[in-house]
Amino acid sequence: MRRLVAILLLGTLALGFTISSAGAERRHRLRLPEPVLPRALTVDETEWSLRASKTLVAAGPVRIRVYNRGEDDHNMVIHERNGTPHIVSLRPKEAGTITARLEKGTYSLVCSLFAGTRDSHEAAGMKTTITVR
Repeated sequence: MRRLVAILLLGTLALGFTISSAGAERRHRLRLPEPVLPRALTVDETEWSLRASKTLVAAGPVRIRVYNRGEDDHNMVIHERNGTPHIVSLRPKEAGTITARLEKGTYSLVCSLFAGTRDSHEAAGMKTTITVR
């Protein structure tokens, strides 16, 4: 009797394994899907830094929300590949938005106040870069 129970039990297990693995084809992904890149970011300005929330964004229209968290007036400038500048000027504690059509490449974001002088905000560290793919 024990032998019969053991045979039935083994047969049931074998049958269950066969049923559960039947039709279960294993597929391997050859490539990972392309990541979905954001089309918006925020930039925080303080004395004397400029920090972007993201450094990689998708090509096309990109929305940049800029916050002046400092105590002085600041601005932020980005140039499209064709040279078109986009600028937002902000008083302390203000926010503004820039929407620019960006092609693939690397772009500089800077505070351009007092450009070319010894008091240049960009020279003081108010700059960063983003990459557009």
